[in-house]
Amino acid sequence: MLHQATDFALHLSAIRASAQALLKAADALNDQQRPFVQHIARISQNLLEQLDGLPATEAAYLQVIPALGAAFRSPQESLIGYARMLLDHPQQFGSEQITEMQSAQLETLYTHAIQLFQATDAINQAAFQQRQAQRQQPAAAFDLVTMLYQQAPLYHYWLKPYPVQLVMNLDVILPPAWGRPYHVDGLIRHVLMTLAAEPDYLGEMRLSAISKQIGRVTIELVCKDTQLSEEVLASLFQGNGRHLYGQHLHEDGGKIEVVRQHDGTHLLVH
Repeated sequence: MLHQATDFALHLSAIRASAQALLKAADALNDQQRPFVQHIARISQNLLEQLDGLPATEAAYLQVIPALGAAFRSPQESLIGYARMLLDHPQQFGSEQITEMQSAQLETLYTHAIQLFQATDAINQAAFQQRQAQRQQPAAAFDLVTMLYQQAPLYHYWLKPYPVQLVMNLDVILPPAWGRPYHVDGLIRHVLMTLAAEPDYLGEMRLSAISKQIGRVTIELVCKDTQLSEEVLASLFQGNGRHLYGQHLHEDGGKIEVVRQHDGTHLLVH
């Protein structure tokens, strides 16, 4: 694990601020320097938008940064390369030397870009080690409501690009669930994302933790006012969904049940 959580957005904001300061400064950039600094500003803004709505916690970063993959990591190489070139080779950009102000802003930009790149590598490595450790853990009793509370901000983050509203009802006290929390979380996230990506589904999803039988805890996901087609339901168990459900079924003894009611399709994850 990381010794200290890194605020990725803080590094990106500092990079963007330095780029904007260079673009607005009285010490004007020449026509060859300006496009590169503008590109740095755009890259940092795009990366910030990828993190918009994500809690600035190590737990969130461990799940999201590796999932973003090359879309988050590769542009950082451009940030580092452009800043270093502008600092070390001003002649290539039509200038014998850069001003003191430009040097200071580029050094700040470069330092934050390096720290961001190192933090990304560190969080990816930590996430890999976490996954390896999780695979060694046996099924056990765990607090389902607490897990869902902790994951709620991430569910909302993943659903952000879609015209779907997620309402969570977790104001309950339940007996312990049995299984592996990361299996259940992965399955729930897969179901949410698969349904949200359906082009014909523009509705509200309600996620609750319930216990209708003694000793059994269930997650209930209601697709409000929508009766999902058999084709859509089948898509939940294809590809990665088949693997995730297989883990939940065979390793944790759980199952998924589909119930059609007047208020919509209910998915019950036991």
